[in-house]
This record gives sequence, structure tokens and C-alpha cells, in this order.
Amino acid sequence: MMNILVIVGSARSDGATMMLAKSFIRGARKAGHAVRRVDAADQDIYPCRDCGRCWSKGKPCLINDDFNPLAPYLNVSDLIVIATPLYYSGISASIKLILEKFYAYTLPHSRQKLKMTEAILIATAEDDNAETFNSIISDYEKYCQTFGWRDLSKILVGGVREIGDINEKSELRVAYELGKSLESPVLESN
Repeated sequence: MMNILVIVGSARSDGATMMLAKSFIRGARKAGHAVRRVDAADQDIYPCRDCGRCWSKGKPCLINDDFNPLAPYLNVSDLIVIATPLYYSGISASIKLILEKFYAYTLPHSRQKLKMTEAILIATAEDDNAETFNSIISDYEKYCQTFGWRDLSKILVGGVREIGDINEKSELRVAYELGKSLESPVLESN
């Protein structure tokens, strides 16, 4: 069994990004994995201030917002799924606020390291041309490099603006099958 953290950056509970995330989650749960979904747009998270006081009060961030309650999931998750709409130029701002606070886990004095070693990107956009997702892919790949995550898959769906547009897309099934096909991580022996 894997522990999976799905961070959704859409504020629309019935929008294309959320529908793809829910489809992935159904597949992953069908396969017996534990999944925690975080709706980033509903979180009250402040930007990292680079104050250098991470872990000074026994928690990742000194700022008292909704990030610290997410920390226990960061400590047990094997896989992170970033599900984001493309509003302008990259990963949604609500997801970036969360990911930038992962900084606390990269410091030499960090009390804990991120457990997750793998990542999946799910992204949607109104535009449907070859360059549409370049900026999101670039952001995602930088996060993978920074945190040492292995990219497992990307599901990129263009041409979805209105509620229900996603229902005509085969990627809903692709997301479900991806979640269902995930294998548990191999435990290393001493």
C-alpha cells in the first residue's frame, strides 16, 4: 500500500482538474492505497518569508497558517500528485504556496525530510495547443529536481474550460487507470 498526497489547485469543485483528481483517487483507492486530498484553494497559507526560523518552534513553519497541519501527511506520503489548472503561466498559486513551504524540509537543520520520492502531474487548460503546458511542465520538473522526486506520469488535458468539458475526454479514464495501476514502493532492507 502507498500513501498518496494529492494537492488540487482548482477552486472549482466540479471543474476539470478536480474531476481528474477524483478519478485518479478512485483508481488509487481501488488498488488499496491510502489517499489524502488537499484542496489548496481552500487552505489559508501565507507565503514563505525566508525568515530562517523553520523548525524553531518544533514545526516546519513559524507562521501559524494551514501549512503546519499538512506536515504529518508530508512525513508519510510516498507519492505526491500535483493537480493544477493553468490559469496564466504555470502551476496555480495556491499549490505554489504549499510547495514553497517544503523549503523547511530541504534545510541542513531540518528535523525531517520529505518521505515522498515520486510525483505525478495532472494539469488542465482552456487552450489546446502544443505549447500550452510548457510552463507547468517546467515548474513541475524543477520541483521534481529540487525534492528528488521521480516523475511517474503526466496527464495534460487541453480544451477544457466549461464545467463538463472534461466528461468528453478519455483522460478521465486514464487518470483512474493510472491510480489503479500504482504499485507499492519496494521497501529497502538493511
